[in-house]
Amino acid sequence: MSDDPKTQLLPLLALTLVLGGAYAALKLFGADEAPPEAAIAAGEGAGPADATETRGVGAEAMEARAANAQEARIETEHFIATFTNLNTAVRSMRIKGERFASESGELHEMVSTDQERYYPLRLDLGGIDIPEDAVWTMSQPEPNKVRFELVADGFTVTRQWEAGSSPYQLWSTVRIQNDGRVSRPVRVNVRTAHYVSREAEGSTFLGRPSPFASFGQCSYDENSEQERFDRNKLDDDNPSSMSFGFGPDVGWAAISNQYFATLIAAEDDSAERCQIFMDNRGRPTAVGTLFEAALRYPRVTLAAGADTVVRTPIYMGPKDLDLMHAFGHRASAAVDLGWFTFIAEGLVWLLRSIFALVGNWGLAIILLTFLVKLVLYPLTAASFKNMAKMNELKPHMEALNEKYGDDREAKGQATMNLYREHKVNPFAGCLPMLLQMPIWFALYQSLSTNLELYHAPFALFWTDLSARDPYFVLPLLLGGLMFVQQKLTPTASMDPTQAKIMLYMMPIMITGFMLFLPAGLCLYMVTNSVLSIAQQHYIRVQLAASTAKKAAEKPA
Repeated sequence: MSDDPKTQLLPLLALTLVLGGAYAALKLFGADEAPPEAAIAAGEGAGPADATETRGVGAEAMEARAANAQEARIETEHFIATFTNLNTAVRSMRIKGERFASESGELHEMVSTDQERYYPLRLDLGGIDIPEDAVWTMSQPEPNKVRFELVADGFTVTRQWEAGSSPYQLWSTVRIQNDGRVSRPVRVNVRTAHYVSREAEGSTFLGRPSPFASFGQCSYDENSEQERFDRNKLDDDNPSSMSFGFGPDVGWAAISNQYFATLIAAEDDSAERCQIFMDNRGRPTAVGTLFEAALRYPRVTLAAGADTVVRTPIYMGPKDLDLMHAFGHRASAAVDLGWFTFIAEGLVWLLRSIFALVGNWGLAIILLTFLVKLVLYPLTAASFKNMAKMNELKPHMEALNEKYGDDREAKGQATMNLYREHKVNPFAGCLPMLLQMPIWFALYQSLSTNLELYHAPFALFWTDLSARDPYFVLPLLLGGLMFVQQKLTPTASMDPTQAKIMLYMMPIMITGFMLFLPAGLCLYMVTNSVLSIAQQHYIRVQLAASTAKKAAEKPA
């Protein structure tokens, strides 16, 4: 076993890159398409206690209420939203656009619950006793506005829905007036819910979760700090349902998956608390998970005749970075770009710019990878040249191993003297690799969360870059390229066993990880490997020519 410091560091760096990328892929990529989400069956389990105080009524009254149910809708060029007068909630939110539609052509539906108490963006009112059979008066003064009104328990409550100025934006404006003669406290909560079946949220091959597995998010403070909760917290060591709360100065609460989000924002971070609730449904054998997110505003005491108004901007649609930036309220933080967000955002912008020129996302990925490799070439060349110099010292290293045997201290000192004599830095090849890592991780993450690849075609049978390669051509090709790349990489400072592991196990591991990952990511990896092989070959030719020239210049 060699005592060269680089012996341990090089394999560690390589495995870190591979396993880190693989972990990101396992966490972020999912099934080829969204499995159908079953609606919540009536009577399954119980969610968090609603803030609205209600009075129980008889079955006849509830039947009469159902008979008086009405719906109104707001339609824009981006969505069709349907609202119900039973609780002023969103009954349906269909996203327009062929790219988001199912294979049968149906618009993407954001609402996955069919129980009234779990309709998204429903209104909970603390301190107001509302009968269970209450039906709100509904009107639509303008095509893009729906207004509800209810008089109950000494209050007049109005809620107006309005399409916002940016795509997928809704405004909820709630006004509560105290019609009584005494002061009374009230509180406004805006709550949303989403149900996802175990089939849709479950892991697939190699434990890879579906991109449609949901999670709750709370954002707070001006630095967009946030907490994220997924179903993994509902394990054998935890109860079947869990709730979490964060505050004060909350920015937004959301339920989202890799591609879509329902985000409830607070103007000027005015909300008091963000709450996330998760519950396994269909116990004892869970068939799905109910997620709830709520934005709770501070309690307000209204004097007689006084009123209060709460305006809530809501984003309900695809997690498009540009559109979420336009929405404001730091909503773009809901898109997970990893540790190197500033780099990832730049790469996303560059990818979109290339697509604007070539009109094909697959070709844009290839060109983006080429540009990144070109920019990083000086670092790559420096690393490879240093490894080549290390390779030239292989006979000397073997001689030291024979001379000093198990005397690690003496062998280590002799090795360092050898490096100084030949002016070789064992860590010089690692530094360029370390400098490149943030860029490659950011590129990997930006491709992983890129909405543009959703249902985006490339060529031939690659009709969806967010889906796996249907015939595994790219993963298998990648495995072969990785083997060639490892053969070209100098391994003089590595232990022979480690070198063999890198040569054979790395390609096998990479192929296994990539088999069921999206074609867009595989395309990036294949392109990167091809360019790496080309660069290594070019540098080898340069080094050989330089060595031959130096030999020719030596006096006979």
